[in-house]
Amino acid sequence: MIQEKYNRRIFDEGTDEAIQLYSHLRSNALSPVNIMSSDQVLVINPDSVSLVEWMKEKADNTIVGMTNDYGLDMEDVARLIPEEIEKKLLTEIKDKFNIIFNIGSLAETPATLKDLLQEGGCLVYALAEKDRLSAFTKKLLKEAGFGDIKTFRLHPDYMYTTEIYAEDYIGGGAGDYLLIARE
Repeated sequence: MIQEKYNRRIFDEGTDEAIQLYSHLRSNALSPVNIMSSDQVLVINPDSVSLVEWMKEKADNTIVGMTNDYGLDMEDVARLIPEEIEKKLLTEIKDKFNIIFNIGSLAETPATLKDLLQEGGCLVYALAEKDRLSAFTKKLLKEAGFGDIKTFRLHPDYMYTTEIYAEDYIGGGAGDYLLIARE
């Protein structure tokens, strides 16, 4: 289990970076997606090793897609992703996926990722509200032809989610956003 694998390392290192890289809490934000073992999952520029391993545990076919700058910006994460998880530059990917995750940043636009999405698939963004990316990303999703966009508030944030609220839930308070988009 991912949690057991990394808890000792988090404790031993005792840093914020270790918590971000290895915490099993990172997967809480993605529970509304309902990943199945038969899903074909693409994770764009992941910022967490445990999150990628959690996705691989859920879906047999999980690939990490990287932008050209990813190796430079996130060298520590890229190096720590287990070898059995395939890593490719986005420009080299020709497959189609039914779930594409872009977590933490707007690494690629919805229009670009739509070309890698199977019919009926979903595009998932988990974004920090402080960066005001969610409204901008929602606009880009609509412009790219995504009509069914479900929005959730993640509390306290997308990295360490403990509560998930529908966007229009009045008691949801502050938090980050999870956007799940389908055509």
